[in-house]
Amino acid sequence: MKPELTKYIVFSYFSGDATPLQKEMVLKWLEDARNVELYFTWLEEWEKMHIQFQPDPAEALMKVKAKLRDEEQPALTPELLPTRRISRKMVLLWAAACLFLMSFAAFWQRELLIYRTYHTAFGEQTRFRLADGSTVLLNANSTLKVPRWGFGKSTRHVFLDGEAEFSVQHTHDHQYFKVHNADRSLITVLGTEFVVYTRARKTSVVLNKGKVEISSPAGDQPLTMLPGDRATVEKSGQIIIEKLSDEKLAEHSAWTEHRLVFDDTPLYEVARRIHELFGVEVKINGKELAARTATGSFPAKNADELLSILSYMYDFEIKKAENKVILIPNR
Repeated sequence: MKPELTKYIVFSYFSGDATPLQKEMVLKWLEDARNVELYFTWLEEWEKMHIQFQPDPAEALMKVKAKLRDEEQPALTPELLPTRRISRKMVLLWAAACLFLMSFAAFWQRELLIYRTYHTAFGEQTRFRLADGSTVLLNANSTLKVPRWGFGKSTRHVFLDGEAEFSVQHTHDHQYFKVHNADRSLITVLGTEFVVYTRARKTSVVLNKGKVEISSPAGDQPLTMLPGDRATVEKSGQIIIEKLSDEKLAEHSAWTEHRLVFDDTPLYEVARRIHELFGVEVKINGKELAARTATGSFPAKNADELLSILSYMYDFEIKKAENKVILIPNR
């Protein structure tokens, strides 16, 4: 009969006392994504029972320097051939590099332990409910980090890189829900529905219901958004808020129905959007074609479907080469 993995075996794994067979059991058990959350729950329980040593890289480096200062260099004897001497500076550089790698590994492990990360691949969308009752629809090629411990009680801060639709649950103690964006702008809400787009080129927030505040490091005071508002955070940090029509408001949520809406949008912007959502690099031959504009609502479940419709409407050919798609104007 095949042995069953228990909490005792996992605890032995944490303490380094597990047998090779037990280690193999744990690793195979973790191959099932459904067991990962239980793994971290048990890890938190084990860590509360076993206080761990926290390395101090700065102190370690000072000890290395002190040891090198006090170390006496042995004299070479005639019987020994001279060997290449490693300089003290080189030793210090190696020590610093090792400590940096240790610190980086510790930081990465800390991130893994502190945050649960939701990530979508190109062309994928996923909806999930957070511990406080709020729901999130995460668009393609997006990442949301949520604290593993205390979320909904001691904290309601999340970290977004990409695009998501939030429906925030109001709590009995009126605790703020805060979305930290990729450009360090911040959205503060109580209970509301809104869409956030935050990538390298810009951040925009579209509010459907309720009221939110948005701020950036460059601003003195947060600005208040009302339903129907769109806030755009410029690269300078300046925030611009404008009122949208019902039609424009719906366009910003079209991706939740696997549609993209363009309104006199140049094809080079369409190509950029395709790359963000589907990971397909689109090259456009000719400035005239790149500047040609697209208008309408298009299905957007994959890049091929979208490009096929656009090629028919805007008169260009599609050529695939390696990992690229090339758009060629018809003569």
